[in-house]
Amino acid sequence: MILVKRLTIFFAVLAVAFIFDLITVSPTSATDDTDPVVVNLSVSGTISISCTTPITMSSITGTGQSTMGTSNRSTCTVITNNSAGYDLKWISNGTGTMLSGSDSIAAYTPAVADTPETWSVAGSASEWGGHLGSTSTTVDTGVWGAADTYAGGNWLNIATTNRTIATLNTETTGDTEYIYFGAEVGASKSQPTGTYTNTVTMTASTK
Repeated sequence: MILVKRLTIFFAVLAVAFIFDLITVSPTSATDDTDPVVVNLSVSGTISISCTTPITMSSITGTGQSTMGTSNRSTCTVITNNSAGYDLKWISNGTGTMLSGSDSIAAYTPAVADTPETWSVAGSASEWGGHLGSTSTTVDTGVWGAADTYAGGNWLNIATTNRTIATLNTETTGDTEYIYFGAEVGASKSQPTGTYTNTVTMTASTK
């Protein structure tokens, strides 16, 4: 009887120990794994240009210069999201002259080709040309002058090949470029009456 009691106590102790061990064992932690996802989005460049047209320059009576003012100016607005910016170019139609039937007014002739200069037309000539306004958003006044007059601004012929007149190296929500047109009939020039016309194409191109 004594032996039986001792065995009963022994097995009871083992059972309690086993249960206690099950209760106190910590659960195993789950492991983590990561895989980064790279997300790319391409935004393409766009550009637009809008210029006021037509331009009717102030008239010349006999001889002299077309008076400078807003009537001699086209306002061009350029918008682009291209982070490298844009170039603005102009080009004239045909031979670069203004025509009225068979009569013509020649393109301005600078002393140094393709170099804007203070306006100067010989008394025996009649010429027309262009100038990038000094208050334009994107203008190099060292090239085009600091005033929008014949004497204070720099002028150039509008050639029959594209010429860059302004450049911007960043995007813009709206650059305003003022394109002035000038004309003169020299003091000793007999220019036939008429309405003289040329088409100037303005082009804004992303870089």
